Amino acid sequence: MLLVIADASSLILLEKIALLDTLLSHDMDFMIPLEVQKEAVEKGKMKKYPDAFKLEEKISQGRIAVKEAKDKDHVKNLMTLFKIEAGEAEAISLFQQEKADLLATDDRFAINACRALNIPLSGSAAFVVNSFDQGFINKDQGVQMLEILSEEGRYKGDIIFKALHEMQGEKL
Repeated sequence: MLLVIADASSLILLEKIALLDTLLSHDMDFMIPLEVQKEAVEKGKMKKYPDAFKLEEKISQGRIAVKEAKDKDHVKNLMTLFKIEAGEAEAISLFQQEKADLLATDDRFAINACRALNIPLSGSAAFVVNSFDQGFINKDQGVQMLEILSEEGRYKGDIIFKALHEMQGEKL
């Protein structure tokens, strides 16, 4: 089993593109820190976002684990050092605490922090391409997911363009 720690942006995007269920059914365990639960579920439910209710259901079913990032000083240091928000800092701290395999983030500053800390990471677009490569989804599903990401995520066009070409078997 691959243990993936996710921040709110990636968790929400993976739910919006309907890839999270697929990932959960293919040897991936997802875990999120308490702050991510607040951001993705509690705040989302207040705004009546459908994905927040779906995420809450996955958590209540035990399909997504929620765990506290115990070292609060480390979280604060990460926030200061890398100029990241609490959810991203808790996700990085929880990754280190749990000795996880992968951190799911689409946040530019969190990506930079992960690179500086040598933490393996994946964004939502990469999850789509990898799911296609592994045969979890077909090309039409992948293209549709990338289209949703281009609308819902804060992706630069070149990231989506590159992902589409990778699914075509072309390396840019």
